[in-house]
Amino acid sequence: MPTGTTELPAPVLERYTAAQVRFASAAWPLRAAEELRSARIFRALARASRAAGFVEPWPSQFSAAVRDELRHARLCGSVGLRLGAGTPAYDVAPVRARLAGLPEPCLRAASLLLVEIAMGETISMYLFRAGRRSANEPLTRAALGAILADEVRHQRLGWKGLTAAWPTLTEAQRTALQREASSGLAACERQNAVPAMRWLERRLPFDPAYAELGVLHPEARVEAFYAAVERLVVPRLTRVGLDGSRAWKNRYRDPGEACP
Repeated sequence: MPTGTTELPAPVLERYTAAQVRFASAAWPLRAAEELRSARIFRALARASRAAGFVEPWPSQFSAAVRDELRHARLCGSVGLRLGAGTPAYDVAPVRARLAGLPEPCLRAASLLLVEIAMGETISMYLFRAGRRSANEPLTRAALGAILADEVRHQRLGWKGLTAAWPTLTEAQRTALQREASSGLAACERQNAVPAMRWLERRLPFDPAYAELGVLHPEARVEAFYAAVERLVVPRLTRVGLDGSRAWKNRYRDPGEACP
């Protein structure tokens, strides 16, 4: 289904309380902010890939993904408003900080491809798939499915682009990417799995209606994250030329320490 909001069905909320809808609706502005972040990352990737001399079709495909992510951001904001949420708030500072640490175009392009696109979009794909599987409310399910279709394409683009770029990298750049893989996995875990595990540790209640309205049960979120890492991310890292198992094992190791 295209991600234009006019293609989405009307919400069906009669079976849910106002409190249940309010809780679930709060996720959509957050999703909108994440999708806009992804758009900015893809834009930076397109620019860095051109500066680094990536041949077509890669820069053009990264630019096309910017439009996908902007469409996702508009969709998420619209769904949130239809469910009663407020207007999304955007903070560009984290993206600027991420890019400031990658000034050299080739390493910037390769690192963004690795961490943000290949790894990040793979994990996002698993999370959206799990959310769509649990969602029963028509608007929610359709919106999650629309975004999921693009996430599948984006993660595939990330791995293919990284594979194409790998032979052009120097040994020093490959070593840097090994470190980026580890730190990126740690960041993904802290963002996607750790808050859910803390929820589970505190034994907080989770209303099943939230899952029907598109909010992943914390246990399902944890399972989806580790399934993505173990089934796809780690093996694909190794297939590209990195050491996926070592990247995962050393994700919280100080970069200055020697890797076993």
